Amino acid sequence: MFVYLANKITMVLINYEIIGKEDEEIYRYGFEMLIYFIVNLSIAVFIGILFHKFIHTLLFLGCYCTIRQFTGGYHANSYTKCTLIFTIIYLVTVLLTNNLEVDKMKIPLLILLIISLIIIYRFAPLDHRNKPLSEEEKKQYKNVAINLVKVIGMLIGITLILDIFTTYIFYPVCAIIWIAILLVLGRYKK
Repeated sequence: MFVYLANKITMVLINYEIIGKEDEEIYRYGFEMLIYFIVNLSIAVFIGILFHKFIHTLLFLGCYCTIRQFTGGYHANSYTKCTLIFTIIYLVTVLLTNNLEVDKMKIPLLILLIISLIIIYRFAPLDHRNKPLSEEEKKQYKNVAINLVKVIGMLIGITLILDIFTTYIFYPVCAIIWIAILLVLGRYKK
């Protein structure tokens, strides 16, 4: 579906001479990524609305999408599998928060957050076979990823310690934990 729609959009733009034939592959890939992103974003927002967790969803997506683009990690071999994995990740996050007393999970959350931050520091970035990174890009991605998780990690730590926004903070914590898990899986798969 993603590839089909990206091909159709690209061909329409070429037929109307909005883009040149020589740029076809670049636009096709860009549209595939855009469609994939919109579908995953829509699924997460739908789940968030369904479970009355809209703001929580935005916090999760803000952390997950921002950090993951610089860390890399496990990637499924098709858009469908990737969307399914992302949906499961987000559903598990929502179901956990609905069934756990987050206030009683502060210490385990902080421990998991610290372990996840160490994993991200140690393994990020993990490039993809379709998008290898140069040594310079790896340094840049690592710096950005580390700085992002430092800032987000400190904000999460402060809010957990001060006991404010605890139910909201669980979502960014889960995003960082999932990113660390995907990094470990990606490294293992390599």
